[in-house]
Amino acid sequence: MSRVLPSKVHAHLRHLEALYRRTGRTALAGIIGSSTYYVEEDAEYDNWNGGTYGHAVKLYLPPDRFLEVDLDEASALGEQIRDDLNKLAKSATNEWYCAVYLELQDEGDVEFQMATPFSGRRSVDPSSVAFWRPGHARVFISHRDQHKAAARGLSDALEPYGVSCFVAHDTIKPMTEWRAEIMKGLQTMEVMLVFLTDDFDESVWTNQEVGYALGTQIPIVSFKLGRKDPPGFVSNQQALKGSLDSPAASAADLFRLIADALGRRERLQEITIQSFFEAPSFYDAKARFDRMAEIVDKLTDAQLAAITDAFRRNDQLHGAIYLVNHNNRLLKFLERATGRRFEFAGREIQEQGATREVAF
Repeated sequence: MSRVLPSKVHAHLRHLEALYRRTGRTALAGIIGSSTYYVEEDAEYDNWNGGTYGHAVKLYLPPDRFLEVDLDEASALGEQIRDDLNKLAKSATNEWYCAVYLELQDEGDVEFQMATPFSGRRSVDPSSVAFWRPGHARVFISHRDQHKAAARGLSDALEPYGVSCFVAHDTIKPMTEWRAEIMKGLQTMEVMLVFLTDDFDESVWTNQEVGYALGTQIPIVSFKLGRKDPPGFVSNQQALKGSLDSPAASAADLFRLIADALGRRERLQEITIQSFFEAPSFYDAKARFDRMAEIVDKLTDAQLAAITDAFRRNDQLHGAIYLVNHNNRLLKFLERATGRRFEFAGREIQEQGATREVAF
């Protein structure tokens, strides 16, 4: 069952930090403002009133801030923050904040690795994360472990569209600490794709992944593969229906939803151009060209240079009859997208009227 308070923690902490600062309680304001927080859902349970659920909040402090906290007072400070959080939580039926702990940041602590900085998302350069394909849309597939093979099949089906998918326990290389890698995927994803099977919301991990996306305002696409509708805070989103027997059959429709979720047309153009570069066959060159021609309205000089370079290097492009026959589809696309005229010269695409180098 989805809880309400975990998704409100950041807003509640932000309110308290501002209140403490305004009222001169600078020590408490500094603790929250410098913290990285983690929420342990359902840390306590009481069967009163049909069941009530307590969530524990861990505030991880950097060493310099933690040194300012008197160890004998740490518990009292945590209790003060907890009590004030609960004053903000009265509208959440049958939920409360059961504890607030002040702890020292520790890179080896799994919960710290999954924690969220109060000041914003962790800054991770996507290009430094090995499992994302360069230039592709970064899509995190949240799924139950038992459906890993089906999720990987969908990932493979989306790759020709310029979509790079993270599928936990499959994307991660052996001997890599898997929780840290999942966190990198969450921190650098552009879209979350919920692989919505009937058992999806029975996992604490999938619930936390969706909660992270919601908390950081990452767009979510729901792919419904069972009878259940999207749970909790994603229930108001339209879910694309598919089949668990052949999820890859929905790749084209999912790509359209992912494209909408990306929001920026220039980003969509980037991934379709990149996909065209990498066409592994004549058939793929045709499909990827048609997709690029439909989406891309205008090319920059850098994109034009990259396309002409890829045409020269990739046999599946300059050898594709569909692109180079009498219909001149590729040349017409380049002319439409640049306003300039081009011609083929073997493997080269040259601008008409441009000065050509003469070899001596």
